Amino acid sequence: MEQTKQQPQSILGLPLNELIHEFLKAGFSKLDAKRVFPWIHTKLTMSFDEMSDVPKQVRTNLPKFFSLDRPVCKILQESSDGTAKALLEFSDGNCVETVFIPDERRNTICISSQVGCLIGCKFCNTGTQQFRRNLTSSEIMAQIIYWIERQKHLGKSPITNIVFMGMGEPLLNSKNLFATLEILLSKKTYDFSRNKITISTSGIITEAITDLAKFGVKLAISLHAPNDKIRNELMPINKAYNIETLINAIKEYYSKTNRRVTIEYVMLKDVNDSLDDAKKLADLLKGLNVYVNLIPYNETNHIEFKKTDKNKILKFGAYLQEKNITVTIRKEFGSSIDAACGQLRSKEVER
Repeated sequence: MEQTKQQPQSILGLPLNELIHEFLKAGFSKLDAKRVFPWIHTKLTMSFDEMSDVPKQVRTNLPKFFSLDRPVCKILQESSDGTAKALLEFSDGNCVETVFIPDERRNTICISSQVGCLIGCKFCNTGTQQFRRNLTSSEIMAQIIYWIERQKHLGKSPITNIVFMGMGEPLLNSKNLFATLEILLSKKTYDFSRNKITISTSGIITEAITDLAKFGVKLAISLHAPNDKIRNELMPINKAYNIETLINAIKEYYSKTNRRVTIEYVMLKDVNDSLDDAKKLADLLKGLNVYVNLIPYNETNHIEFKKTDKNKILKFGAYLQEKNITVTIRKEFGSSIDAACGQLRSKEVER
């Protein structure tokens, strides 16, 4: 077994079949991979030496090829309501944000899929940042492991829900997203319910969204406008995948999964929050198996948009409900920390 000249490969995000493939390439056995896999995910070990059922010679050689290293938490902000945001730094110096949100009987974590973002939504702080690269499946999985380990260390209740709504567009990194989902849904590892995982997309209507349906997880579409005119101004991606395309994708996803799709709608003062906008949105969504999540906007110094008044959000939601559209209004968390997506990383980049 010859020592590799490359940096050891992180295996935190490799599904079992991929782990076996990499082990065989490195000269280890299929059985070695099967023994190591549960140590990574069910026991969350950080050292190959702890893997007592793996032969000693194998344990000695594994670190030459593979790594269980976690990213460094560069900044951790905690809000009075229990919300926490971590800026995690990977081995190449790139950082991403990940968020923990406690709410009654749920503990939700928000996960990033890219460093920066290519989509460039005008109201999004991450959209102002230069796109660096996709995260590997191990880097995506490392965010999840970070919060699982933190909850265990604090002696608190476990993570119950995962939303891929952090930095980046998940469906532009579908290969690594799907590898992560395979691990999370496996009964041999975390055994997460498909009802507890949500993938949010700005509207990348390619074969990736069809492949996502095979996992049967929840889908959220970032709509944020009742028509193409407003959406073109807010989200450049609409020029490639317009609202009609999104509506067809919603119908198709429901037909394949029998799962209601979430419509995300960030409320921007004097942009998309009028009663007329509510009427147009109701007409657009009539007859679809969706529910609308109205999102109060997190203002930042970098972007000119302002948040809609709470009463106006309530009236907007009430109109939709009158039209038999289910509505939720997202609770505002993390008021005492940098709550907007990408805000913490922007500050770190400026520093």
